Amino acid sequence: MIFRNIGNLKTLPFCYLIVIVTLTGCLGGLQTTGTQTQTDETASTAETETPQALAVLQISTPKTNYAANEAIPLNLNVQNGKFDLLVPFVSVATRGAFSQITVTDANGQTLEPQIPITQGNPEKYVVGNDGKTVRCIQGFQLKASENQELSMKDIQKYFQLQPGTYTLTLAIDLEVYNESITQEHPEVLELRKDMARIQSDPSLQAAAKQDAVNYYQEQIKFITERHKDVVKDIYLPVKSRRGKAPLVSNEITITVEPKTNSSNP
Repeated sequence: MIFRNIGNLKTLPFCYLIVIVTLTGCLGGLQTTGTQTQTDETASTAETETPQALAVLQISTPKTNYAANEAIPLNLNVQNGKFDLLVPFVSVATRGAFSQITVTDANGQTLEPQIPITQGNPEKYVVGNDGKTVRCIQGFQLKASENQELSMKDIQKYFQLQPGTYTLTLAIDLEVYNESITQEHPEVLELRKDMARIQSDPSLQAAAKQDAVNYYQEQIKFITERHKDVVKDIYLPVKSRRGKAPLVSNEITITVEPKTNSSNP
């Protein structure tokens, strides 16, 4: 009724006009308030969800000035954040961690390594606790707030630096996984295979199966306890890869001094 006659406002009583204006103002105010509230909530959410660094890379050298042909060691410290991480072994525990060193000279030119810094991480089929074989790579468990330290004896093995000043940075594309398999003792693996074979044998009665399973479980427990202090390899199922976190270190400067000619008196 109101909207059909809105084009002929002169015919409406004055009280109707007041109602229309009041409703229009209220609806406009409600829309503005709702939009502002949503914007404020989005901004607040964006602030609270700002991602923190998964881990921090810190590189250093024992000193800043080196004589020509002197070994230049490089140290790497990986400071983990507040979460336990399952990462490839090659990324944080081998020379492969140094594979993305960037060396830049005083003119801003990036040097190419004469020998690539590589470290293989071959896949391996590992038997899990369920007896199934899974395609994996060797992994490493980086504990929350843990420091992982590595050293390279001499970067000159890969970059033969002429006299001059250089800047160094390091990057790691840290892959993160959400599943791991601990490599068990070979005797335990054999016992698990035998136990699985007996459980799937249709010719055995349920009571006989249960007695055999109890025996194998006791043997597994005994062997596991006997070797509990042995460091076990961790493997990461390839299918459990969650993603990759690009990490970049600080920048350091080193100087390679020119050779000095020493003359005998």
